[in-house]
Order: sequence, then structure tokens, then C-alpha cells
Amino acid sequence: MNNDKVNIGFVSLGCDKNRVDTEYMISALKKEEKFVIVGDKTAADVIVINTCGFIGDAKTESIDTILEMAELKKGRLKKLIVTGCFAERYGVELFKKIPEADAITGVGAYDKIKEMILATLEDKRVLNLEKNTYDFTERTVTTPFHYAYLRISDGCNNRCSYCAIPSIRGAYRSRTFESIEEELKRLRDGYDIKELILVAQDVTRYGIDLYKEYALLKLLDVIEKYGFEWVRLLYCYPELVSDELIKAASERNNVCKYLDIPLQHVNDEVLKSMNRKNDGKYARRLIKRIREIDDNIAVRSTFITGYPAETEDAFFELCDFIEEYKLENAGFFAFSKEEGTSAAKMKDMHYKTKQRRLTILRGIQASVTEKNNKKRIGQTDKVLYEGLDEEKGLLYGRNQYNAPDIDCLVYLESETPLDIGRFYAVEITDTEGVFDLRGKVKFQS
Repeated sequence: MNNDKVNIGFVSLGCDKNRVDTEYMISALKKEEKFVIVGDKTAADVIVINTCGFIGDAKTESIDTILEMAELKKGRLKKLIVTGCFAERYGVELFKKIPEADAITGVGAYDKIKEMILATLEDKRVLNLEKNTYDFTERTVTTPFHYAYLRISDGCNNRCSYCAIPSIRGAYRSRTFESIEEELKRLRDGYDIKELILVAQDVTRYGIDLYKEYALLKLLDVIEKYGFEWVRLLYCYPELVSDELIKAASERNNVCKYLDIPLQHVNDEVLKSMNRKNDGKYARRLIKRIREIDDNIAVRSTFITGYPAETEDAFFELCDFIEEYKLENAGFFAFSKEEGTSAAKMKDMHYKTKQRRLTILRGIQASVTEKNNKKRIGQTDKVLYEGLDEEKGLLYGRNQYNAPDIDCLVYLESETPLDIGRFYAVEITDTEGVFDLRGKVKFQS
């Protein structure tokens, strides 16, 4: 192509950490004068798909999206770039089997995205699976303007038997305080961010590789200087959730009363087979300890059912736990056999059995969430207003007990117009369906 402007579109799949990688790439490409970032895929000359390859459903979505975007080559689209975890795992195979992809690169070469696109525009086909280390601090935030994710590390050392992340992302690598501060300054000065969401495969392990100590609490001290009203912690591994961390969620004015703790299971034999570092007794003690320190802290967790070592008794033990411990939010996933993991060598459970167990667990949690929500009726919550649900015709926002995209909403009634990205005091008046709340705006918080 000549020196005319080149429109570049992005498709980001998977988790919030993937979104951050996409935001780094967008920012890097904006520095190239000939590149224009567009939101409309049909107006793009080049599309970059940042894929997810964590579990079976994510891999299917990645393939479907690649093929869907490739169809746009019948129109304006000239080049298709595939990046991310799925490309990292299967890059060589994809390069052979999907000729529509003009460049394929894994998670270690995001810093080369500009060079790869320029090469494809010269009709070169590129495969780059380098294992570079890089540290971007400039991003173009793609979330709604009032919240953003901050990735504080990459990789994982936990080596859970079912998880391919260490083989995709590598060993745990904390970012330095200095690098994070540079990004914090850009986020503070360039956006009107009210909620900063800390993400990593394991935020509780932050700093141990660099500073020889678990430094998450020190990092919270650093973040506090930048004035974000809410700071939320995602993915706290159970064995590293200390009393000090629980008290930080309870007592710090800027830290949400919210802890995302992926327990995965509570049966001892299943946890041992998963190569988890705790047992069922520890999980139960941890939830009790959180409740004792502050019963207002919302606990979110994730659980895997249908794991090969999960007997019927183990499954019912998990059901009893969900019913008894009444976590505010929980996600459930059927076991997915992943190549290269130790669990992949185990005999898989029948698909219908896994789906039956998944349905039962989700039903129990729905009942728990509904009961928890009813207890909030009559309380006044600080709610971050986020917009209009056009399908329901209702205004909505979130309180500190719910993270964006994965948790519950508060639907709002207001006698005056509301500003997106502002906090309001909201009296909870009712539930909305099984998972959400309804409330009446009293005043701006």
C-alpha cells in the first residue's frame, strides 16, 4: 500500500488482562502517523484480533472470530493480524492452516506490532513467536471513561494442574513500583477515572520476585497518592489473603470492600489433584475470617466442576459449601481439558455430567444471590452511575460490592438527570430479577 492513511480496527477477546494488552497496542500504533484507529470493523484496512486461549470455549470463540473477520477481506479489509494467548499456544499450526491470517504473534511480541503490520502492508506474511519482555506504560483506555484496569504483573507460578497460563504467559513477573507509577500518572492526568481495578493472575503475589516480599499493601500505599476513589482487587489467591489484606479492604477508604478469591473447589482430594496450595478447611476458615473482620466485604470466587477427580460426594460437598457460605458472587466453569497440563492426562468426565453439575451449582448460587440481595433492601449504597440499559429502559450503576461485566447491577430511579461516571447515594428499594438490585437516587455522593 502507498502512504495513504491506514485504518486499523481491534477485536479484543477474553479477560481484562487481554484488554490491557490491546490498549497498549492501540497506544503504540497511534504514534505511527499513517495509522488511524477505527471502531467500525467494516471501515478497517487492517484488523488486529487479540485472542484468548485459556479454555475450550475461549479457543472456539477465537477461531470463530478469526474466520468471521476474514470474511471482511471480501470488502475493504486488506490484512488480518492474530495476536494473544491463542496465537501463542497454536501459532505455528494457525500459520499453516489459516492463510487468511497475514501475521500471527503471541504474547511476547506486542512491542513489535507496528513492524508486523507494516510488513504485511508490503505483502509479507509474518509469524513472530518471540519471548520478549517489555513494559508498556502508555495506554489508550477502551473501557468506559470512569474505570480502568491496571495490570501489576504477568505470568503465574502456581502451576495448577488444569491451567495452561504458565506455559502461555511464563513465570510470574511483577512490574516495578516506578513503572506502575508512570502509568498511574498517565491514567490520572489523561482520564476521569473513578475506579481503578488491579488485575494479574495473582495480585497477592505482587513483588515477591522483585522485592523478596509480598508488596501488594505497599503498592496500595503508592496508588492512594493518585486519588482514585475506588480501588478494586481481582484474583487474590486464597493462601496469600492475610488479615492485613482483609483489613485493607475493610478500613481503607479508597479500597472497595470486595475480594475476588478463586477457590476452585473445597474438597481436599480434588484440591490436591488440582495442585492447589490449600485444602477445604482452609477455604472455610478464610471465609469465616473475612466475615469476622468485616461482614460487609463482598467475596467473589470461581469454581471448577466436572474435574476428573470430582466424585459425586466431592460435588455435593461443593454444593453444600455454596449454600452454606453464601458468597456474594461466584462463577462456575466446567472442567476443560487443556493440552500440556497434567490434568489433560486424566480421564475426562462425560460432557452431560459436567453440564448437569454446572447447572445445579449455578442454580444454588442464584438462590444465594437473590437472598443476599434482599438483605440489602432499605440500605443506602454509594453507586457509580454508568448509563442506560436500553433493553430494560432503566438507568443502572454499580456499588462497591460488584465489579464491572461479571457481577450485579443496581437499576436506578432518579427525579433529576444523572452524570455518567459520578457517584450517587442510592436507597436500595427492591431486587431486580434474581441477580440485580433496584434503588432510588437520594443525592450525589
